[in-house]
Amino acid sequence: MFGRNDFVENVKSALAAVDCDMGAFRSWQKMYDKLKKKKSEQEDRYRRCREQTKRVQEDAQLMEHMLTTAQSVDGKEFGRLLKDLRQMQNSFDHEFLVSKEDQEFHSTYDTILRLGTKALNAPDQKLLLQSEIENLLALLKENLEKEEPEIAALTFYYQFGSDQELAQLPPAEKLSKITYLYECEFRQPILRLLESGISSARQQKRTYETATDRGSRKKYETLQVFLDGQPEHILEQMMEE
Repeated sequence: MFGRNDFVENVKSALAAVDCDMGAFRSWQKMYDKLKKKKSEQEDRYRRCREQTKRVQEDAQLMEHMLTTAQSVDGKEFGRLLKDLRQMQNSFDHEFLVSKEDQEFHSTYDTILRLGTKALNAPDQKLLLQSEIENLLALLKENLEKEEPEIAALTFYYQFGSDQELAQLPPAEKLSKITYLYECEFRQPILRLLESGISSARQQKRTYETATDRGSRKKYETLQVFLDGQPEHILEQMMEE
């Protein structure tokens, strides 16, 4: 198993002690190991993309402020902001923020870069630039207000799916897709197994709790993880870092 989780090993022993389907547990454990190994990578990627998106928003807000409030725009400072946008271009694509396939967003972004500081000297181009920046800000606000995905569900999804599949869906359906897969293929199978193990352990409790022989006492100790727990709580503990 990736790393060592003593609680998971205790649960595994308890399941074996009450004759649960250990093949099913091993299948789940393989998925869990992959999820645990990749989870921090997915979390870092999402946070990094979100931070970059916010930085783009801050630059665009400064540009809009310069265009709408200053009598004459500081071309040097405006150029610095444009350079910053150019350096960040395509570095923040994420299916739960700005999709790589979001043509409206990327077209607007490209137009702002294309117009550049030259637009500051032509009234009609300057007005177009201002309009595109306003459009970009509206799109950024919309993307940053999207509900954040559960990182565990997103990480699990990537064991089976891809960004290309997500890109074809509206934001709410993307969230539903990863959540449904995570719930049905990862959480529910282990919860059913834990429920079965808890039920069997409680049925056997009376047999072993008063026994004095070493074997019975050892088995009773093994079953302790199930005797006072609930499936959801046990799973939560199993998945703690």
